[in-house]
Amino acid sequence: MFDTPDLMRVAQDLARHAGARQTVIAQNIAQADTPGFRARDIAPFQAYVASVLRVTRTTHLDAPTHAVRHSAQPDRTAPSLSPNGNSVSLEREMMRAAQTRQVHDMALATYGSARTILRTALGR
Repeated sequence: MFDTPDLMRVAQDLARHAGARQTVIAQNIAQADTPGFRARDIAPFQAYVASVLRVTRTTHLDAPTHAVRHSAQPDRTAPSLSPNGNSVSLEREMMRAAQTRQVHDMALATYGSARTILRTALGR
C-alpha cells in the first residue's frame, strides 16, 4: 500500500553504489605496493540504472525490489603498469575517492530532502 517513492529508492541505490565503490577504492589503495596487483573498479551508476530500471513510459520507472550487488571488475582505464606489475595510481585513487564521496553526499542530501517533503506532505 505504501511504496517508497522512486526518488528515494534511486537515492538509496546511489548511496549503496557509492559505498561499494569507496570500498573497492580503499582496497586498491591498500594494495598499492603489492607486486602484480591490478586496480579494480565498479561499473558506473549509469550502467546499473540502465540494466536494472525498465522504462515503460517517459514518466514511469519500474525499479526492482531486490538488493543489488555491485561487483568489482578489473579497471580497464588504469594507467600503465609500474615496474613491479602493479596498476594502482595513488593520485588517481584519491581523486576517485573524493568524487565518490561527493556522489555519496549528494545521494544522502537527495534522500533527506525527499524525506522532508514526504513528512511535510503527511503533516508531521
